[in-house]
Amino acid sequence: MLKVLIVDDDFTARSNFKTMIDWEKNGFELCGEAANGQNAIGMIKDNLPDIVITDMNMPILDGVALIEYIGSNFPDIKSVALSGYEDFQYVKESLKNGAVDYLLKHKLDDISLLKVLKTASDKISREHKLMKQIVQSREILRQDFIRKLVLGDICDMRVIKEKAKELELPIDRSPLMIVVIAIDDFKHIKKRFAEDKASGFISSLTDLTVEILADMGNAVMSEMDDGKFVIIFHFAVHSELFIHNHVSTTVRRIRESMKRYLNITACISLSRLFYNIGEISRLYKEVDEMLSEKIITGKDQIFRESANLGNTVDFSNLDVKDEKQIMLAIKAGDIEKINQYLDNIFDRITEFRVSYKSVQMICIELIGIANRIARESAIDIKELYNNNKIPYEEMKKHETIMDVKKWIGTIYQRLITLLLGYNMHGKYTEPTNKALEYLRKNYANDVSLNQTAEYIGVNSSYLSRVFKEDYGMGFAEYLNSIRVKQAKYLIERTDIKLKEIVKQVGFNNYTYFFKVFKMVAGITPIEYKEKCKNDEPG
Repeated sequence: MLKVLIVDDDFTARSNFKTMIDWEKNGFELCGEAANGQNAIGMIKDNLPDIVITDMNMPILDGVALIEYIGSNFPDIKSVALSGYEDFQYVKESLKNGAVDYLLKHKLDDISLLKVLKTASDKISREHKLMKQIVQSREILRQDFIRKLVLGDICDMRVIKEKAKELELPIDRSPLMIVVIAIDDFKHIKKRFAEDKASGFISSLTDLTVEILADMGNAVMSEMDDGKFVIIFHFAVHSELFIHNHVSTTVRRIRESMKRYLNITACISLSRLFYNIGEISRLYKEVDEMLSEKIITGKDQIFRESANLGNTVDFSNLDVKDEKQIMLAIKAGDIEKINQYLDNIFDRITEFRVSYKSVQMICIELIGIANRIARESAIDIKELYNNNKIPYEEMKKHETIMDVKKWIGTIYQRLITLLLGYNMHGKYTEPTNKALEYLRKNYANDVSLNQTAEYIGVNSSYLSRVFKEDYGMGFAEYLNSIRVKQAKYLIERTDIKLKEIVKQVGFNNYTYFFKVFKMVAGITPIEYKEKCKNDEPG
């Protein structure tokens, strides 16, 4: 509500004002009353009203002088002249000094009072709106300048200093420090919101950060792309202890507020102190690059030094042995072994603090293994990835090593499911689906129809019947088909002896393995092995 101060030396007139209208119902609040202009000045300083209605003819300090004082010292306050004189002399003087309207005492009633209050209120609203637009436009220009400055789009020192002065940005001072804030899981957060709500979320974060920076001082901020913000701290003092304490306190408040009010975390990187604004774009790149450490260290971290990245042992390719073992484990449907191999690879990445680019290269190779096996097995790549997403773009959405490892493990598990012909779309009955899943995990063991039925919790005769109705082949026939499929892969891709392959794919009897293999493949395992050798290039 707008606050209104009544100034009149007539007690009866002041009392009439109080009861003439329902002030609160109409959006106003009577914040005080004064008997003369001198008393009113003290009350204006204490209460900062939005509107002052003042009588013209008063002792000590009259209304004309009061309105002139308000116009000079509190230009945002709107004055309304109250006069009992028909000649308007006082009114003319008051209007000349800035009064927005006037009231005649002998014609004063609720209608005229509300009319003049609305005139003052409308003027305040227009000015506030205009001021807000000016502030917003200025803030847009400031943010655009900061963005261009840190990205190196503006390099001329003369232009930088002139623009900083024009926009009242004290960043030509020194020392300076750059801080970059990157919201964790921003792509996933953005995906949860509609476009307008996503903008509102960013606005809330911006407002929260700006409020903290305004309270702490010595900083300006700009929004960058993809959930990043850059803050430039500027100081007139040269005490490094003071500066580091100030920046640390500010960063801590921002992190805590983000968690408390928005339920999000962020990684934050800090530059060293620097004294030349010409270094700003180079240091921004360094600070931004520090954020890539998140893939190793995890989310909700603060990075101060990038030296560790340059002092690490790096590797950017999978070991041939690792690649071969993973392919064998996928073809064998051994999820446990796959997870062990992935753990070993990603533990090495963490131990050596491998660079972000190298992590990307390693992950591309891991995805390539899945794609290669899918192509060899005539599996549509689109079936391997949900919603036809491009895997390399999908990979970039995962921000930490653990997230990436989990995602790749999910792809491998889906590939095994497809390789074993397990229906992923749930068109079979529940017992058949459960049986397929059980066989996918246990085909290499001594598994039987009775054992599978017991695990599922149904009668073996019932399982045998529904399985054949759903899948189109009997339980034993399906089990033999996936065992032979894995045997064929091991014959094609490894030098493992046939007797070992027999055990690895779940057969207990060498002769029986030969019989089943020939029945499924049309040739014996030895003939198949010979055929594979003859088909090899060169």
